[in-house]
Amino acid sequence: MEETNKKQREFWSGKGGDVWVEKQNAMDVMLEPLGVAALSKLPDDLGEHILDIGCGCGSTTLSIAEQLSENSKITGVDISEPMLDQARKLATERNLLNADFQVMDIQTELKEENIYSAAFSRFGVMFFEAPVPAFKNIYRSLQQEAKFCFVCWQSPQLNPWQSLSIQVIKEFVDLPSPPKRSPGPFAFAEVDYLESIMSDSGFADISIESHEQEVTMFTGKSLEDASNDYLSINPVVTEMLKEAPESTKKDISSSLQELFKTYSDGDGLHFPSATWLVSAKK
Repeated sequence: MEETNKKQREFWSGKGGDVWVEKQNAMDVMLEPLGVAALSKLPDDLGEHILDIGCGCGSTTLSIAEQLSENSKITGVDISEPMLDQARKLATERNLLNADFQVMDIQTELKEENIYSAAFSRFGVMFFEAPVPAFKNIYRSLQQEAKFCFVCWQSPQLNPWQSLSIQVIKEFVDLPSPPKRSPGPFAFAEVDYLESIMSDSGFADISIESHEQEVTMFTGKSLEDASNDYLSINPVVTEMLKEAPESTKKDISSSLQELFKTYSDGDGLHFPSATWLVSAKK
């Protein structure tokens, strides 16, 4: 069990998690509109106990907490200790007593049954080594008729903030393409695969809706800072460039800056994006 999702735990509770805490506000600007689109698939009355999966620094958890009725609460779970530390800090600052956070690997550690009245995730469910067992755990943890909604990325080709940037990086380093369906941001790019995971996990009334929306990245950043931030938040790229010479990193940054000029309005980068909005019930 200790080896399950080991690489993911090491990244998100190590330097990767620290970087995402540092870049939290920038990432929230990019991801919040997509999370809101997924939240719209949940009922207005979320019930008494909501689960937020892969909650990161807690922005979605705290946003939902502010909208809950008096006797309801929400639990955010993640494998990143530094990100959850940040989430707890923000909850305290906002005096939100109906939100709590737990370090948990859904795939191996979610043992509760019939607890949650709804479950949600904003880009937090694509990193399991074995997604079906993880989703079965989510299913078991839900009350009967409870709804589960999440948003995940479609293919990199439909998300040029990723695909074009990777093309640039590959001009300088041998960056292998990850195996299809392997844990990572684009693990659920194939709709048939995603649907099979949901049905094999027991979910009913499965809906997978294509959603296209412009996203804004690195608001207020210079092109140089934007390129460096992009390189630091991508786990695969971070690992590949760890041993690269500084000259190579500088060349990559310069080329990314040229790419980003096309999408910049002087106050952020604006890219088209494509996601899946997924909803189902127990």
